Amino acid sequence: MANDPIDLLAPGLRGWTIADRFDFAERGEISLDSGTLSIGKGRPASGLSYRGPQPGDFYRIAWEARRTVGSDFFCGLTFPIRGSHATLIVGGWGGGVIGISNIDNMSAVENPTTEYREFELNRWYRFEMEVNKTAVLFAIDGERVIDLDHDEHKYSVWWEQEQMAPIGLATWDTASEIRKLTLTNLDG
Repeated sequence: MANDPIDLLAPGLRGWTIADRFDFAERGEISLDSGTLSIGKGRPASGLSYRGPQPGDFYRIAWEARRTVGSDFFCGLTFPIRGSHATLIVGGWGGGVIGISNIDNMSAVENPTTEYREFELNRWYRFEMEVNKTAVLFAIDGERVIDLDHDEHKYSVWWEQEQMAPIGLATWDTASEIRKLTLTNLDG
């Protein structure tokens, strides 16, 4: 039986650390107002990592996000998996790539999770990512986009993204807003 969802934005930005090294040195403004996290456009990246209570091995993260400025990824979600980390990219490589970086040392644009989709500026999208006993699943507005057997692969993040671990949110040359960000532990 799953635990109740934890609202990761409920305590404000307590428990979050704003990334400030490497590609994040010239980050945009990051703020939280009325339950909506605003991640300003960086040169090139902006982001923050969650250092509060972490999930077990199996969990679900759900959230809503929208791109407000720019044309690259408006949601890079770094997450723990099998003793390592990976980053789910939404709207990358010029605006339409969805995928997980890195799988077997291949980025989101060149591995079995790569998908392409148009994302409208200022439109809210509902996302749900799950790491369960057998697979990594990702859905957009209820439609399954990624279903990957996770035992068959090796996971890693780009060195610039290491500061996003264990759970992090980032943008690339783009501003976004995030709301309704919840974490549900699926262990036991």
